[in-house]
Amino acid sequence: MSRENDMAGMNPVPRITGRSSSHFTRLVRVFALELGVACEFAPVYDLASLDARDYAGNPALKLPVLTKDGTTVFGAENICRVLAEFAPAQRRIVWPEDVRELQARNAQELIWHAMQAQVQLGFGTQVAQLPADSIYFAKAAAGLRNALQWLDERLLPVIATLPPRDLSLLEASLFCLVEHLAFRVTVPLAPYGHLAAFAREFGERASARHTAYCFDVPPAG
Repeated sequence: MSRENDMAGMNPVPRITGRSSSHFTRLVRVFALELGVACEFAPVYDLASLDARDYAGNPALKLPVLTKDGTTVFGAENICRVLAEFAPAQRRIVWPEDVRELQARNAQELIWHAMQAQVQLGFGTQVAQLPADSIYFAKAAAGLRNALQWLDERLLPVIATLPPRDLSLLEASLFCLVEHLAFRVTVPLAPYGHLAAFAREFGERASARHTAYCFDVPPAG
């Protein structure tokens, strides 16, 4: 199906536009698999593109994007919530507003921060080849390390406070973050043993195994 038809809303199957190397994209793909929502996947090959059409119409030129029946949804958490509405059966999902313990709320905030910092560092220093010693990237790396240390030190009690669930946004997003740090190294993951152990355990899920990070290769020709 052509990009023009997709933009006109001609695609009846939910389609995730993103990158197999993106932790935000992986989060929504994990949710889709956990919830039993079959989705097509449309990889974006050129992150340097300034054409919103290459990002399924997202004017912010960001990923992931979900499209279905003329509806476009921007942003990972937003998409996860819509996928839950599409799910053929109800699952017990813990969303941020279901979390009552303040440290767990802080944990979700730091996970989002760390995921964005990882994008900042990865795109800026590895893709754009900008100098890593710039204060812009040095501060991002320091903040990322601090967030990871905070999460590592408090992970077990934070997880223990979560309500009974089949899936939580906090755990799924944390898994995608930790595995991405191993996939596209910006700061060493070795000091954070609790986070690594958590990722190994979550990684046993079928949704995790079927969404392993890789670089999308454009079709030949």
